[in-house]
Amino acid sequence: MNLYAWNFEPTILIAFLVSTVGYVWITGPYARSRGVQLASTLERNRFFLAIVFLFLALVSPIDTLSLVSLSMHMVQHLIMIVVVPPLIILSIPAEVASLFLVNRTVLLILKTLLNPLLVFLVFNAIFVGWHLPANYDLAVRDQQVHVLEHVMFIFGALISWWPVFSHQPELPRSTPGFLMLFLFFMSLPPTIIGALLTFAGFVVYPAYEAVSRPWGMSAQADQELAGLLMWLPGGLIYFVVLTVVFFRWFNRPGDDSMV
Repeated sequence: MNLYAWNFEPTILIAFLVSTVGYVWITGPYARSRGVQLASTLERNRFFLAIVFLFLALVSPIDTLSLVSLSMHMVQHLIMIVVVPPLIILSIPAEVASLFLVNRTVLLILKTLLNPLLVFLVFNAIFVGWHLPANYDLAVRDQQVHVLEHVMFIFGALISWWPVFSHQPELPRSTPGFLMLFLFFMSLPPTIIGALLTFAGFVVYPAYEAVSRPWGMSAQADQELAGLLMWLPGGLIYFVVLTVVFFRWFNRPGDDSMV
């Protein structure tokens, strides 16, 4: 097995092509035909950057290495959970998205789905569920299950970041006061699981004991590094965003709508 092989799976490449062409057409010619504002250069750049990061996570050797290294698997998941979704949300032109929200039923479904309390429960059920040893090992050993895991992570991450980064009038972000509470609790699962992996003292995922890892790392050392990655970057990103929200709120005194 070539650990540095690129994963040129046709279905993945087709998905990248369709999503990119679809975004360019919807935010360009289609938006122009409907008389709404096209995607700005910044919005397009955010989308293309999200595609680049997702390409690195799913096609580059990161994907191959994730099958033999828990720490590389963690890097892959961090890209899919904390890097790509905010970029995608921030790449959506509000006027273009509004064209698809005129149907009251669609809007009601999305409002229900994007309720922050439901989002918190759904995302963390996905996140914690896939980190149970039996489920994680199954995803490493079975490619179809691995794909399902990634789809669920990306979906869960997209809805979890929506209350934070949305600029859609029909589906607005939460107020700063609520957001700070939301982000604090969102930081807890990766912090707790990361700490458990770091200090477990034994290999939590048996699938990684039976493979040869690059760089001469033991399964235990690889797991400790993976735990630190989830604990520090994975948990701290929420506190970074929380801090930004706080200072923006703090600098707008007297605006009761911000509480």
